[in-house]
Amino acid sequence: GTDLVRRMKKDALNLFESGFFTPDGLTNTALSKDKQGFAKSTDRQTFRGGDGWYDKNAGDLSTREEFADRMKLLREELALGLGRPTLIPEGTRKHEMTYNLYEPGAKLGRHLDEHHEETKGPKGWQLPTRRSVTWLIYLNEDWVEEEGGTLHCYPRKTPSSAPVGAHDGNLQVGWIDHTHPVFLDAWRPSGQTALYKLEQNGKDRKYISGVDFDVPRQPIEFDKFLAKKYQNRFEQISTARLDPRFVNTEGKQQASIALSNDTDQYTIDIVPAAGTLVLFDSVTLPHSVREVTSNRRRIAATGWFHEDSQGLPV
Repeated sequence: GTDLVRRMKKDALNLFESGFFTPDGLTNTALSKDKQGFAKSTDRQTFRGGDGWYDKNAGDLSTREEFADRMKLLREELALGLGRPTLIPEGTRKHEMTYNLYEPGAKLGRHLDEHHEETKGPKGWQLPTRRSVTWLIYLNEDWVEEEGGTLHCYPRKTPSSAPVGAHDGNLQVGWIDHTHPVFLDAWRPSGQTALYKLEQNGKDRKYISGVDFDVPRQPIEFDKFLAKKYQNRFEQISTARLDPRFVNTEGKQQASIALSNDTDQYTIDIVPAAGTLVLFDSVTLPHSVREVTSNRRRIAATGWFHEDSQGLPV
């Protein structure tokens, strides 16, 4: 309710003034942490309590627990409605919950919240869970579009022909013919990987790679591994040109230029007004945060509901 939103905003601001927030942003995987160059004036800042959301020594724990209880109910509904049963259990790193804050002038580039394990290198398979559903609750009273800071989303123009995000644990990496999800199977009998889409029955796989292949290090362009007839029909969700986390040190500036040139794409802007709830699939929706042009801070509670990572095939 409105009262809970107000208490959460007060808690976030108190935590911020007490030094519990740290600048972060989109990590360029080609650079070490000390070279990322995040700044309070231009990047997102995130609540980093010692025990995270449940840190009893930081701020208003009772308000955060009340909010967490409500989000648990939402998570259980999503698990049933989306057919993602492993959203329900609790556990270590199972779900993420935090506040973030943008000062006037801060923004966040285009990105995805989750990527296929195989595209992350050996470390990609070491975590027991992955981000499945991204959620945001905005805490800004009477915020209007002219103040900037909108969530800039890149949804599909046409509905998908099949459920998005993952199929049999294999995460989605792109689209064929605009509406058909393309998934990456990392457990082929060959010991390599392959790309596939679903047949019209929505169950059987149709492999569309030329041959099985090893996923290279970032940056990755999957179209080169497709059979020739599919290459011009394929659209990759996240590429080095579009996601600053997956560019090399030489390509960083070029990627930044590409990020601003999105006028031909179908986009939606969501105003971060108090009480607004946003939910989307963590694997398939590219998004960014436009620059805050207001003279006040943009504040939100944000997080991710996790599913179990794909296990070894039996």
